[in-house]
Amino acid sequence: MAYLILAYDHPGKETARELVRDAHRAHLANEGKRLLGSGALLDDDDGSIIGGFSVLDTESRAEAVAFEADDPYAKAGIRAQVTIVKWRPRWWLGEFDPDGHRPSLG
Repeated sequence: MAYLILAYDHPGKETARELVRDAHRAHLANEGKRLLGSGALLDDDDGSIIGGFSVLDTESRAEAVAFEADDPYAKAGIRAQVTIVKWRPRWWLGEFDPDGHRPSLG
């Protein structure tokens, strides 16, 4: 199983985001293959960053919550709203698995 972490940022946090971006990327890299994906959410009109998402391969909601809380963006007060939900990746890279894929396990 995995958890989808969807985060929306407070407006006007571009400078704060830039100041901790390297630390944020290091935080993501620390998860290795457990981090199935991550990226910025972009505004439709101007392409500015409005938040981000990550998918963490873990059975533990507590681990997903801790991962988000330890993110430098969260610690810097950039996040306005965060939703964490369990996600079963049945379709992965064009392949279906009725039990759900576990790509981080190889």
